[in-house]
Amino acid sequence: MYAETGQKAKSGGVFWLAMTVTIGELEELSFRTLPALDEERYDGWVLRWSNGGSRRANSVNMLRPSTYPLPEKIAHCEQWFARRGASATFRLTKLADPALDAELASRGCAYSGATLVMTADLADETAHPAVTTNASPSDEWLRTIDYLSTADDAAIHKVRDQLLSSGGTSSFASIENAGRIAAIGVGIDLDGYTTIYNMNTADDARQRGYARAILVTLMANGRTAGGSRAVLQVMDDNDAALALYRGAGFTTAYSYHYRQRPI
Repeated sequence: MYAETGQKAKSGGVFWLAMTVTIGELEELSFRTLPALDEERYDGWVLRWSNGGSRRANSVNMLRPSTYPLPEKIAHCEQWFARRGASATFRLTKLADPALDAELASRGCAYSGATLVMTADLADETAHPAVTTNASPSDEWLRTIDYLSTADDAAIHKVRDQLLSSGGTSSFASIENAGRIAAIGVGIDLDGYTTIYNMNTADDARQRGYARAILVTLMANGRTAGGSRAVLQVMDDNDAALALYRGAGFTTAYSYHYRQRPI
């Protein structure tokens, strides 16, 4: 399939179908490995709400072409988020109608968050001895995530519940330095994939190989669990992370960006 092999199909129609099937499968996988607290399926779109945290879990996502007029659908989404006290955030992959991006731009919705979805084969790696993995994250592990560093206990527990509700098998990895957690990552094994989230290293612990050790361990655990592929998402301007992932065999499957009306 296009997004995984890069091979060109014989006709444009088959090429597009292969690409959209693969993107759709990976999108559905991401919804299951990072479930939203509230979700609505609406005419090929998926509205997701988690009351804060990752934008992926608080956004409108397009899986199939629209049958309703775009202005009607945009209004529905804006009302849906307004009832939750938020502004609608639209997350656009190549599955989105190009007219939607133009329509949102014309309404003053700003472009942001350009992100790559990357995949790799799970090679026969060995878990790094410095990495500890657990089936559930501690409060300290969760507070290593940037947006939770100063969060209250209620927010911490909400994210824990969300991460543990995927239906897959989770490995919460960490490395300690000087008596505290210095780097983290989580791998969620589901449907033959290891989906990797929350790769984070403390500012004063960078350039020590911790992130690579975490990544290798999560991929090794995925292989042991019977998986064959890994998938992750990374901002397209995060040069250090991109170098790490490409060095581990990851290639870009597809990209997405956000559109959101300024608050």
